[in-house]
Amino acid sequence: MTSSAIRCHYEVLDVERDADAATIKKAHRKQALRLHPDKNLEDEGAADSFRLVQQAYECLSDPMERKWYDEHRDAILKGWSAGGPGEQQDVDILFDITPYMYAGCYNGYDDDTDSFYAIYSHVFQEIYHGEEEGTYQDTGSSTGSTHYLQSAFGSATSPWLDVASFYQSWEAFTSCLNFAWADLFDVKDAPHRRIRRAMEEENRKARRSAKRSRNEDVLALVHFCKRRDPRVKEHKAKAEKDKALKEKQQKVDTILKKKEAKQARELWRQEIGEAMAAAEEEDRERGRVRLADLEDDYDYGGGRKRRGKKGKKKAKEESKDEEETEEDQAGEESPEGTVEAQEGDTDADSAKVESQNGDAEIEIEANTAAAAATDVLDTNDDAGSDSDSEAIEAFVPDIYRCECCRKDFKSEGQMENHMKSKKHKDALKKYRKAEHKLMEELLNEADIGE
Repeated sequence: MTSSAIRCHYEVLDVERDADAATIKKAHRKQALRLHPDKNLEDEGAADSFRLVQQAYECLSDPMERKWYDEHRDAILKGWSAGGPGEQQDVDILFDITPYMYAGCYNGYDDDTDSFYAIYSHVFQEIYHGEEEGTYQDTGSSTGSTHYLQSAFGSATSPWLDVASFYQSWEAFTSCLNFAWADLFDVKDAPHRRIRRAMEEENRKARRSAKRSRNEDVLALVHFCKRRDPRVKEHKAKAEKDKALKEKQQKVDTILKKKEAKQARELWRQEIGEAMAAAEEEDRERGRVRLADLEDDYDYGGGRKRRGKKGKKKAKEESKDEEETEEDQAGEESPEGTVEAQEGDTDADSAKVESQNGDAEIEIEANTAAAAATDVLDTNDDAGSDSDSEAIEAFVPDIYRCECCRKDFKSEGQMENHMKSKKHKDALKKYRKAEHKLMEELLNEADIGE
């Protein structure tokens, strides 16, 4: 590689050295359109010029790589080569990587001797052997100094696991050399101990600086190679494609799950509807009447809030005021109103009679049950007192139930108190009304059938 073959990246793109990223991008687009081989078919050097434009933009578009290029631009333009003249080139173990930070040092990505894989296989081998040799000169042994590094750069056909392992090991590079050649002072020339200590401190700083610079150079070379390695680009494109396919499949799976959940909900609603319809049909065939089917606007206590003493007293006073207002209005009404009031009293009396009849029916049922129990006792006189008590317990119900109100009671006293309540009487009226209506419907259906 000669100095005439190396051109400054800024000159290739025709931009200033302090140009920003937008300016560099615009200049690259302009030069690429002007020097594209498809537009310069007759110019044999158009392909090489276009390649230089691409290499310049690859370097200057990456902030890390551009920083390293700015710091070593003069050395690169001088065309240094491994083992050539330059800073610290008298140290044989310190391989100079500066010339290989330029994309023009290799030619293509095939298996030729000057290809990307051949050139950088040689470079990393030299760095690896230099670290081993320098450690051996310092300690007499190189065992374990570079155990974490892989010296094989590989070829175009190397498997991805080997390529990934190589870059992973070199991205953690730190030099094992002592960098004694970077010392600024010879401590043997110190006149006394204090000066010698000051010289040693300055030498340590110079060694740390040289080591840090070496580490940065090698890491910059690794970054440079990784950005241009076709194997890395191919794997990255494949990973992005797999990721896109995975995201697409996840969306499809989500849509399918939503559809399945919707179908399951619809099936569940259908089954519940069929079950409810079957239950209602069974109740209708058996002649059952549910309170839920009645036209009732009365609150049976489910939504009524408990009232305290003040609330009960206030409700009692309000009901009393309403009764007085109704009486006053009834007194001011015409004789027709009086007749209507009388009719209302008649309806109330009839309702009272019906309530009494209902109570009488319940009493008759209770008397019938008692009579049945007495008959059983008469027929079992010879069985003794034990059999009598068992027969009585057999006819005494454990739970007293009001069918029209759908409530259970633990004792007969609770049942009687409930039957005397206004709530029970109102429910009994509606129950009988619904039952009467149902009987009429059944009779009508029977007449129609005949």
